[in-house]
Amino acid sequence: MSNFVHQYQRELDRCRQQFESLDLRKEKGYLFKFTTFSASVQNILPEIPIEKHEDLFQKLLLQQVYTTFDQQFLTANDLIQTKGPIRKLVNSQHPNIYCTFHLGSYRLLTTYLYRNGIDVALLVSRGTYQEQGKDIWATIKGLQKKHNLTNSFQILDAEQTSSTLQVIRELRAGTSLVIFIDGVTSTTGLNRQEDKEVQVRFGAKNVWARKGVGFLSYVTKTPIVPVISYREKNLNNVLSFLDPIVPEADCDRETYCRLSLQHLYDSFWQYLTRYPEQWEGWNYIHKFLDQHELEQQADSYQPPRPRPKKRVAFNQERYSICDLEDSPILFDRRLYVTYEISTDLRDFLLQVGTVETPEEVLGTDMYLDLLSKQIIA
Repeated sequence: MSNFVHQYQRELDRCRQQFESLDLRKEKGYLFKFTTFSASVQNILPEIPIEKHEDLFQKLLLQQVYTTFDQQFLTANDLIQTKGPIRKLVNSQHPNIYCTFHLGSYRLLTTYLYRNGIDVALLVSRGTYQEQGKDIWATIKGLQKKHNLTNSFQILDAEQTSSTLQVIRELRAGTSLVIFIDGVTSTTGLNRQEDKEVQVRFGAKNVWARKGVGFLSYVTKTPIVPVISYREKNLNNVLSFLDPIVPEADCDRETYCRLSLQHLYDSFWQYLTRYPEQWEGWNYIHKFLDQHELEQQADSYQPPRPRPKKRVAFNQERYSICDLEDSPILFDRRLYVTYEISTDLRDFLLQVGTVETPEEVLGTDMYLDLLSKQIIA
């Protein structure tokens, strides 16, 4: 096994060297992606100083390289360290709903369970299946061949109207389910069905979460097992299996859905604050945020209008300037809204702190508009 460990470490080191040879700032879309990432960290985990955000973002990009490699390197499944009641879970004759997040080398959970003889159904969004389905199946077939596995595996489309009934049938037939509860972004925004979602507290914000996990658990009396994946400083992958969440007889379905989801997010939060640079969700968590709450919080603070002759400055805490499709845009970090601006306005905002009479330069209407939107303060 030590030879495999050394080989694995060498391969990860090669991945790191290739990654570090890139000039990330020259990669297309880098600044906009980083700005979205930074806004989410600022909104949800404001304890992290903004000046540390870019280092975290680049560490996340490297973590994604490692995650992709882990899926292709079959022996990575044999090197996983586990914590919690995993033997009891593996040896159980009953199925479980394994719930996890996109933290660490998160894809290893599915293959680890399958590698240990568990019948597994992976519930994913349609986009994930289209983008990653072939790679997932290639890994499963590789494990089947390497370890002579005969247990079942399937990928289910979470967006099919019949998916709920299909999952219920699989659970009752003894198949365990794997769900990434922070990943089905196709059901957010304009497509949100609030009768199927519930708000849970997540750091400094509330997020919308699908009730489906709790519903499936409640209807089939199947325990929910929270699992958190993370990578330690020595690059070892860890799967932490937490105590199961079990439906109580005296708890109604709606209450159980809400409490079980809050429990999952609370459990995840303890790991996220330790490994914030390993969570892919920073890139899309804004799709789960409550827009009305964001708007209310943004409007609650009204900076005083500057006195005459007082210098104003670009409000970098709330806004960022970057390029999207080679055009300058203004990005509202609180509301995740973009405004296309002219190059002249971009240049002005970047140097407004040095302008003695900005209202005369801009004109009163434009000046007051920038003040009212807190673009300058």
